[in-house]
Amino acid sequence: MQVTFLTVDRRDEWNAFVAQQPSFALLQAWEWGEFKEKLGWQAFRVAVERQGKIIAGAQMLVKSLPMRVGSVAYIPRGPIGNWLDEDVTSCLLSELHRIAKDYRAVFLKIEPPLLYHGTPHQLLKQHHFQPSRYANQPQATIIMDLKPKLDDILQQIPRQTRYSIRYGPKQGVTVRVGGREDLPAFHQLMQITGRRGQFAPRVLEYYEQEWQTFAACDQVVLLMAYYQDQLLAVRTAFRMGHHAADFHASSSNAYRNLRPNHLLVWEAIKWAKTHDCHTYDLWGIPSEVGQQVSEGKTLPEEERSDGLWGVYQFKRKLQ
Repeated sequence: MQVTFLTVDRRDEWNAFVAQQPSFALLQAWEWGEFKEKLGWQAFRVAVERQGKIIAGAQMLVKSLPMRVGSVAYIPRGPIGNWLDEDVTSCLLSELHRIAKDYRAVFLKIEPPLLYHGTPHQLLKQHHFQPSRYANQPQATIIMDLKPKLDDILQQIPRQTRYSIRYGPKQGVTVRVGGREDLPAFHQLMQITGRRGQFAPRVLEYYEQEWQTFAACDQVVLLMAYYQDQLLAVRTAFRMGHHAADFHASSSNAYRNLRPNHLLVWEAIKWAKTHDCHTYDLWGIPSEVGQQVSEGKTLPEEERSDGLWGVYQFKRKLQ
């Protein structure tokens, strides 16, 4: 067993490993590192190999801080693979620590994909990681099974939600696939949603760089809902291997009764199904929900709207 610092000639091999993960792992794909490098980060791909085969690894992002006071290091949705094996963990995390120290990182933040499970938390604690109060990536989510036929998937969705999906088109709502030229309009809606939800959306450059990176390899779709030539809602979905996920969604305050968001989620699911995806990750619900599910409790039906509770009320009605 050895630790290897991957170079670009092993890009396809790394991506094939990422695509084989049991859940959506795009943030560990080589292209995600390239995208973040356009925004000022530096990407390092570290793999643990056994007999020449990658068995675990992590893509770590490092960004310098202003005034040359060091850097920050971050591993989004990783490590991946068989990293919970104690020997593998020791090799991998030691190398990641070394790189972070070489770049004078003031901290190394790690957000593994195994949520609400005691083993990774205990293992990370042994390697001097401490729980963080703030999460960059969602700690809980809802994942839809896309292996059944499309008609069967639709029938599994609650009746009221099926009605909402069909309602918009009956009233004249149309959906089209957007391109790069539509990103300014997409960004304007993101700003409207941000003001409504009291969060700051990314700058336009972020979405442009993200789009350019993943549109080139057909891993993203931008869906746009219109009524009488007025843009009502937008949604992006990404895919990696046999998994797809919601990423960005926004809507205007006009004609909300036409329920364009329900329609766009369904169109995104259809897109994912067309690309042979087996799961669709709705990407982000309140952490409290994930904690309750991990304890064997049923999904809560609280009518809260703070934080991610508003989007949870929407997403839970898709299952």
